[in-house]
Amino acid sequence: NIKKTDSSPPTTAVIPVPEIIDNDVLPGSNKAVLTLSDGTKVELKDQGGQVISDGKLAIRVKDGALAYSKTDVVVYNTMTTPKGGQYKLKLPDGSVVWLNASSSITYPTAFPGNTREVTITGEAYFEVAKNPAKPFTVKTYKDEITVKGTSFNVNSYDDEDGIKTSLLEGSVQINNSLLTPGNAYINGEIIKTDLTKDLAWKNGVFNFHNTKLSEAMRQIARWYDVDVKYEGNVDRIELGGEIGRNLTLQQVLKGLQDKDLHFRLEGKTLTVY
Repeated sequence: NIKKTDSSPPTTAVIPVPEIIDNDVLPGSNKAVLTLSDGTKVELKDQGGQVISDGKLAIRVKDGALAYSKTDVVVYNTMTTPKGGQYKLKLPDGSVVWLNASSSITYPTAFPGNTREVTITGEAYFEVAKNPAKPFTVKTYKDEITVKGTSFNVNSYDDEDGIKTSLLEGSVQINNSLLTPGNAYINGEIIKTDLTKDLAWKNGVFNFHNTKLSEAMRQIARWYDVDVKYEGNVDRIELGGEIGRNLTLQQVLKGLQDKDLHFRLEGKTLTVY
């Protein structure tokens, strides 16, 4: 079970019988929508393989991943994941991107000049192919992240406290600040970070160590496509522990629920009290 701590003094309480949740929500899966250069939208699924044509381009889709071959054709595509979706992308330079739920990435189908630029919303993990002569830049609604070949995570959801860029290896320049491995850049500051926690989503885990309940519920809402509401004062609760993202919502809630924290799931509305 996920353990919780509370800053308030301990109290004696009768532990209620857990509520029986008569509906459930499956975990997210590999799904996305690809918007081609002419605006056509193509649904990307998990199973099987397909080839998508964008003019002269042939884009391969297989087992939850989208891949581009080297080409001279420069058009712009956008991959968008819904709530409850994630997807993997291999860019024409060999860089690989994992896109979390409720996110998007817009990119050219070739990088002919002396730069490589993409734009994201939401959260993405990058493994950038090394090319010192052609820097790779990730643009968010606020920050510009420039690298030459490295692995890093960018969380730019607009409902979080700020854009957080966490560096696994290599070096990253953000708004004229240099970031080194094991650190993160958020709201103009460089801080030490827990990379295991920052990259947990990409590795199929919810990592709730030292995590505020509200932050954890935002992650759950995106992955299970539910609307979260609160009753009463549960803001002081802090979580701890890990649980798989491959579990159903009911299984995750069972791991979280105890005498101080309860859940009521009605359709797609999850009430926390």
